[in-house]
Amino acid sequence: MLFSNRKIYFIKKDFQSRFILRFVAIASVWAAATVVLFAYLAEKRLEEIRYSTHINVKTTSELLLPTTVGAHVVSLLIFAGILAFTMRSLLQSISVPLFTIKKDIVRVAGGDLASEISLRENDEFQDLAVDLDVMRSGLRERIVRIKERQRSVSAAASELNKSVLKGAPSLSHAASLQSALEQMKGDINAFNY
Repeated sequence: MLFSNRKIYFIKKDFQSRFILRFVAIASVWAAATVVLFAYLAEKRLEEIRYSTHINVKTTSELLLPTTVGAHVVSLLIFAGILAFTMRSLLQSISVPLFTIKKDIVRVAGGDLASEISLRENDEFQDLAVDLDVMRSGLRERIVRIKERQRSVSAAASELNKSVLKGAPSLSHAASLQSALEQMKGDINAFNY
């Protein structure tokens, strides 16, 4: 297969759907507000002219262009306000979980492998938090195994040291130390650095 090595990343469908629905709702409100505002302003302008004794309008664009521009400017300002509010709420729903994840990553980088990486139930990026917690847990397991190997090495070295001090070094103590060192070396070499 041609694209077998390519990874595919997807945005969560729920998040994507909410974003699209918000955008469509805002665009629809903007379009409706523009039409309603234009109709209202055009009706007012036409009423003014209808009862005027002197009509000095040569073209319909001269009559309705200021009304059209005014309606679009007002609706654009309303749309910009609604869009700013929506973008702020969207940014807030994204930034809080990202800040929490960043704080947890800094904690893990500082050596705290015991505390879980998790988000609140309805936060975005749940999958990322779960993957990061799996990584943290795997690192913790490796570090615990290395610490256990270190204790084995220390115990074997202590036994060998005692036998040397007694004047009867034993090959079994040296082999035990060698074995513990090899196991520890294997655990350390499992890290790619």
